[in-house]
Amino acid sequence: MAHLVDKKVIERANTMLLMGILWSGLAVCVLGALSYDIAHWFGAW
Repeated sequence: MAHLVDKKVIERANTMLLMGILWSGLAVCVLGALSYDIAHWFGAW
C-alpha cells in the first residue's frame, strides 16, 4: 500500500502542533501573570 504522505512530514507537523500548544500555553500564563501584577499595582493606589 502506497503512503500518500511521507512519515517525516507527519512527524514534523505533529511536532509543530505540540510545540505550538506548549508555547501558546506559556504565553497565556505570562499574560495572566502580567495582568494580575498590573491589577495589583493599580489596586495599591
